[in-house]
Amino acid sequence: MGASVALVLGAGGQFGFAHIGVLKVLEEEALVPDLIVGSSIGSVVGALWAAGAGADFLARLGQEMRRSQWADVRLHRLGLLAGERMEGLMRLLLRDRELQSLVPRVVVVATDIQDGERVVIDRGPAAQAIRASASVPGLFAPLRWQGRLLVDGAVTERLPVRTAREQGADRILAVSLDPLRAKRVAPVTSLVDVVLRSFDILQREVTRQGATDADLVIEPDLTVGAGAHRDRVHRLVAAGHEAAAAQRRAIRELFGRQVGEARTGAS
Repeated sequence: MGASVALVLGAGGQFGFAHIGVLKVLEEEALVPDLIVGSSIGSVVGALWAAGAGADFLARLGQEMRRSQWADVRLHRLGLLAGERMEGLMRLLLRDRELQSLVPRVVVVATDIQDGERVVIDRGPAAQAIRASASVPGLFAPLRWQGRLLVDGAVTERLPVRTAREQGADRILAVSLDPLRAKRVAPVTSLVDVVLRSFDILQREVTRQGATDADLVIEPDLTVGAGAHRDRVHRLVAAGHEAAAAQRRAIRELFGRQVGEARTGAS
């Protein structure tokens, strides 16, 4: 049986904290999608939320997280980071859950770097699936999975609206993170910025086309400016919340909630 409402969380690297603000609005409205489809950082946030981590917890986690907790720098012929530490962290946070056990249902998108095919993962160890979906080529070593060599889902589908439709979604709420649409574009100051900004540029037109297939698109203003990591996370979460709150009426209608209808507890 197909899902009725899907929440699509797009790629966006460090800007992915804006997804948390959108989830906060869904919590405030007691709205739970039938399906979450994530690409790259969207798969991380979506799976953790489905596993029971609330938006406030995710925001605190993002503020307190240190690079050393997820980045394992080592010489590897296919990437600067092995990716094992990221997977270990996800296993801990997800309590070794299987992807198919999460509620709402979660599907993540990765890319087979060998043949360029989009790979949709809907079962198996959730931490491993997330690692595959968020393994930025050149930074993280690809993950070997069922005879494939998987890297970041953003390579083939930055905003996985098509995947959501293929999974049976009738209505789609998509969160698109495009730092190039910010009122003030963030400066490029590191190797990571160079790689991620390159993805942003290459995928812009494809992302626009995908967004047109969604029923409702939320595009947070990703102007965050300089400052400490905690402050940047706070501003990104606030940006996501502001963008979603501005469309509360449309979000309620998408979920089939009558405007003004009394809220009920989330299931």
